[in-house]
Amino acid sequence: MAPADFRPLRLTPRTQVLLVAVTAALVHAGTLFNGFVYDDVQLVVENPWLRSWSELANAFQRPLFPSEDGPVPVSAHGPAASYFRPLAHVLFFAQRAVFGLEAWGFHLVLLLLHAAVCALVFWLLRACLKVEEAGASPSAEWGALAGALLFAVHPVHTESVAWLSGCMDVAATLLVLLGVRLVASGPSSWGRGVGAGLLWGVGLLFKEVAVVFPAVLWATDRAVGGVVSPQGLTGWVRRYAPPGVGALGYAALRLNAVGLSVPLQGGEGNAGLYPVHLLALVGKLCGKLFWPHPLVVTIPSRVEPLVSEVVLGSLLLLLLAGALWSSWRTSPAVFAGGIWLLTPLLPIFLMQLRGVEAYAERFLYLPSVGFCLLMAAGVKWMLERWAAQARAVGLVAGGVLVVFAALTLARVPAWRDDIALWEDTLTKTPEEPSIHAYLGASYLKARRVEEAVAPLQIAAEAMPHLYQPQSDLAVAYALLGRMDLAIPQLERVHAMRPREPVVLHNLGLALRKAGRQAEAVERFRAALRLSPRRADSHLELGRTLLQLGRAGEAVAPLEEALRLRPDSAPAREGLRQARLAAGAAP
Repeated sequence: MAPADFRPLRLTPRTQVLLVAVTAALVHAGTLFNGFVYDDVQLVVENPWLRSWSELANAFQRPLFPSEDGPVPVSAHGPAASYFRPLAHVLFFAQRAVFGLEAWGFHLVLLLLHAAVCALVFWLLRACLKVEEAGASPSAEWGALAGALLFAVHPVHTESVAWLSGCMDVAATLLVLLGVRLVASGPSSWGRGVGAGLLWGVGLLFKEVAVVFPAVLWATDRAVGGVVSPQGLTGWVRRYAPPGVGALGYAALRLNAVGLSVPLQGGEGNAGLYPVHLLALVGKLCGKLFWPHPLVVTIPSRVEPLVSEVVLGSLLLLLLAGALWSSWRTSPAVFAGGIWLLTPLLPIFLMQLRGVEAYAERFLYLPSVGFCLLMAAGVKWMLERWAAQARAVGLVAGGVLVVFAALTLARVPAWRDDIALWEDTLTKTPEEPSIHAYLGASYLKARRVEEAVAPLQIAAEAMPHLYQPQSDLAVAYALLGRMDLAIPQLERVHAMRPREPVVLHNLGLALRKAGRQAEAVERFRAALRLSPRRADSHLELGRTLLQLGRAGEAVAPLEEALRLRPDSAPAREGLRQARLAAGAAP
């Protein structure tokens, strides 16, 4: 008989899943006050593919990050040029149609997606711990609830839930879980298999991490007792072959968009080329699952890993390998947890071995499903082994949940805007020049130009061959009216990127402000030769020609600027003035 202080839960499963989902929503509710941060600007606010259905088709033909200037060669932007996630653009398109550019609406959708993932994690834990089976102990139900609540409040999920671009991890995880539930919750059938395959394909179109679906489905089947019927190869084919339709469809679309490219190109230097860096990455990433503090967007690159990180990573890998080995036959739930944890991390580890800096907390969103399953199995084991101390076990588990929820609540405001994010990151990685570059760019965007100069100077000096901080520093000088500094800086940037239309455009603006209008005209024309659809360059060319008294020449570029941007008031006014000055009807 169970001790008096350890009884079955009196909450129905439906009430428990509601508790998990509501807890997830409440802990992350602060995200509704956040804005567009970091990549959100490029993917949502300034995304040219979200203007119309016809433009949206580009998302299925090109890599993830959009460009006004047409397709970008795979080699141009390193690993990111291999990311193919068109449904992220479709989701953003739908949200823009409903919410415009009100950030709270996007955050609300992401919050609901996370709550739905939490509900499915709760199902997975209950299924793997066999809570519903006759004779199941109350410890299994308590363990499943504790594990699901841990997933709901875990601070390591903040990056995925508080950052709109993190929706790719959340959506891919949701679809993998849905596919697993569809197959694992019933007998084999072609309908279930094809349905799961479609879900798998959709998940891959959100993010490549969904490739783990076959592995986690197989491991879950072992844990829940999924029956392969009929026995033998025919049964295996019937159960596991139909989901392949989704992968085939995804492969066809991906090959058309990015070919055979994968994000494994080596970056500058050799900081990530050695196995010791892989062990350090395991320590940095997986250690955050156990103690998620401090959380940081990035970590210093091109530095030797700490011995403590290497030791921790080695220990965690050994523990995980031991758990998989020992649980193969004795504990299918623990084995499933290990597979759910390890397999989504394998591509990340491979990227690190090939020289791609691969630390990001969002990479832990899907693997943490396995971590929470392992923790749920651990709570179940402790309650069964130390049933007399069940209340103490419950207090410890509850205390962990409270601490993790508090850490999440404290972390969410860091994602409020770019300045908050990079100021927070800089306090944790003060020696990383790229963070100075991001912070300076954020100040620049907020028109806090004087504050932008110092971090941009640090970044430009530390990274003399990196284009963006050099360009941002030039813009900062120009906005401060220091054309004596801005023009030489822009010339240096132009030498770095001679075919970059933005640099030529900015150089034209600086030259015009310095009173060198004729030179400015040549720069704007050079920018348009490289990018004929740059509405801003057409506009500024027309304005500059007006200043030179060449109104007749100004009409054509201003007409083109208005054609490209029909809602542009400056283009409309400039065209009116040019036509009047040229003696034509305004």
